[in-house]
Amino acid sequence: MTPRPKPSLDPVSAGILAWVVPGAGHLVLGRKAKAVMFFVLIVGTFLAGWMISGRENVWFERGRLHMLAQLGGGLLTFVLGLGRSPADPKEAVMHVFEIGTLYTMVAGLLNVLVVMDAVTTSLRLRRNAP
Repeated sequence: MTPRPKPSLDPVSAGILAWVVPGAGHLVLGRKAKAVMFFVLIVGTFLAGWMISGRENVWFERGRLHMLAQLGGGLLTFVLGLGRSPADPKEAVMHVFEIGTLYTMVAGLLNVLVVMDAVTTSLRLRRNAP
């Protein structure tokens, strides 16, 4: 009986999948436990921050640098931020260091690490493939 070939995915596809849905890159690479853990932790942290802030800390506005960290969260950032903007522009300044925003920023940055791990895992699997 020959061993089953390891699933391999090119590193770019693994990275894109991991960014769009946290853990998806690991799932297609056959790392199911890691995929579930990453998805639950990152999406849970992002949603907790979103809810703590009263569901108002994800919006797209020029000059809002911490939005870049939130974008690491992938598709979730776009879905929750669609059409959102603060009612009062002065409010945007108030949300800069709000704890819910910090949660969503941390979740986004953690997902960047998960993307990097998915890419390196894909490279390692391709290198070790028979």
